[in-house]
Amino acid sequence: MRGAPAGGDEERDAALMTSGETIRRARWRVWAVAAFALLSCAAGVFSLPPLDRDESRFAQATAQMLESGDFIAIRFQADERNKKPVGIHWLQAASVAAFSSVDAREIWAYRLPSIAGAVLAALFTYWIGARLYGAQTGFFAALLLASAPALVGESTIAKTDAMLLATIAGAQWALVHIVAAIMEKQKPALITVAGFWIAVGAGLLIKGPIILIVVGASLAAIAARGSRFELLAGVKPLFGAVILIAMAAPWAIAVDMATDGRFFAEAVGGDMLAKISAAQESHAGPPGYYLALLFALFWPAAALIPAAAREAFADRNDWRCWFLISWIAPSWIIFELTATKLPHYTLPLYPAIAIFVARAATRYDDSRGAMTRRAGAVIYALVGAAFASLIVIAPRLYRTGFSTFDGAAPAAGFAIAVAATTILFWRSRARAALTSAIFVSSAMMWTILAGAAPELDRLHVSPRLSAAVEAAGLHPLRNSAPSVALAGYREPSAIFLLGTHTILTDGRGAAELEDDAPRAVIVEKREEPIFLQRTAELGSDAEPLAVIGGLNYSNGDEVLLRVYRVGARTQKAEAK
Repeated sequence: MRGAPAGGDEERDAALMTSGETIRRARWRVWAVAAFALLSCAAGVFSLPPLDRDESRFAQATAQMLESGDFIAIRFQADERNKKPVGIHWLQAASVAAFSSVDAREIWAYRLPSIAGAVLAALFTYWIGARLYGAQTGFFAALLLASAPALVGESTIAKTDAMLLATIAGAQWALVHIVAAIMEKQKPALITVAGFWIAVGAGLLIKGPIILIVVGASLAAIAARGSRFELLAGVKPLFGAVILIAMAAPWAIAVDMATDGRFFAEAVGGDMLAKISAAQESHAGPPGYYLALLFALFWPAAALIPAAAREAFADRNDWRCWFLISWIAPSWIIFELTATKLPHYTLPLYPAIAIFVARAATRYDDSRGAMTRRAGAVIYALVGAAFASLIVIAPRLYRTGFSTFDGAAPAAGFAIAVAATTILFWRSRARAALTSAIFVSSAMMWTILAGAAPELDRLHVSPRLSAAVEAAGLHPLRNSAPSVALAGYREPSAIFLLGTHTILTDGRGAAELEDDAPRAVIVEKREEPIFLQRTAELGSDAEPLAVIGGLNYSNGDEVLLRVYRVGARTQKAEAK
């Protein structure tokens, strides 16, 4: 692999590196990236209710850790949750302990680690881009990542993927310095090597071997182009093994003992390997699935992705370009070949794509690639129109009492902004267009996640159930009432909001519960006849309190639930 070509932003940055002006600019860029990422990725964090199913499962397991004081085994109610490592639960528990309380069930407190992961990922992207191609490229790349719908969406959810991205970006930031030192015939700094392995260890504790797949494939591809022995010596695998063992072994041994070996048997065999061999929960997709989604999930970069691919192919012999290709290509192939496909699986590769796109914008040449430029502009416009239409269509489908003009004004405003940005891309004003695309994407996600989505009440069944139970004075966490019984409705969000000891049963079981004190019973329509029949046979009163209807978006089914107050059997028996 040959070294960096002469000329460009990176040389000017290097020449000015010792000046006070450049140091001030670097600090300003870091703060600007952090502030923008924090603002952009907070969309929906405080306004969206707990989501089904993964987010509420993660949050409920964390809540149970805080309630029980057991921070080793991961459980969802009485069941072991042997799927992902404990790292994200520790971070969520620390966040809830610092900013909220376990009884409050405030989902935003469980989401804060995801926001932190998004901010860190953006910062590492800036530092990697600046190291490879100069501060301007790194700055654009970081803002692109922070405004990408994929990252904004994941930072709104209390689960692993935003923090996993931060650990992978951190490992790659250290790795680029290691590779650069080797290319310059220098010895990598020990602190950089330690940072690489610490990031890998953190990724292992967040989501298991996923970070090994991404970083390992990257290392293999880099080594394949030369300097393999120097690279192996540079990363110091034995030193790294000591760090990984020190970080992960204490919990791994403890959870293995606590679950009698079931955790790793189920996490590896029942979760990871099962997803590779067969599509789980209908999450499948054809070859090219992730490529098709890329233009929507990384929308602000969509117009320049074709141009970036062309530039990457042209520069593939430059070690900096090959580093990014090695980050993207091997893992992308692995994800495409995996049977189970979810949109966020390729998120760990987005920082490298962002750097390629930012690099293409800073060196955009109008004299070539007119078809590529225009195709990218059309793709950007089509995806933008689809996003704008969501603001109008979603309320009509999933909100009660909507007005004909709901969402029309913001949708029209975004349509105009998308059109203006498309014209800039079409006319090859790449930097201005990219800047516009970044801010339009961030504003669009705020409008969708913080404006439109929280108003879609037909989708928010569990929060409405919790509110109805609390209004009746029967909420276990608010009113110290007995546990709520759910007959025929089992979504994790309801368990999270109503409390760990929520009873999952059917209509007959709900009627037969001990009811010395009044409790709330929530009965799905199909379970209601047997519930009412059995309560009549037992001489219990079942007082209807509220009716909640909506759409269970986890399975696409319409639901109709009735909240009852049950608890008069003892009193009626005494009266007889």
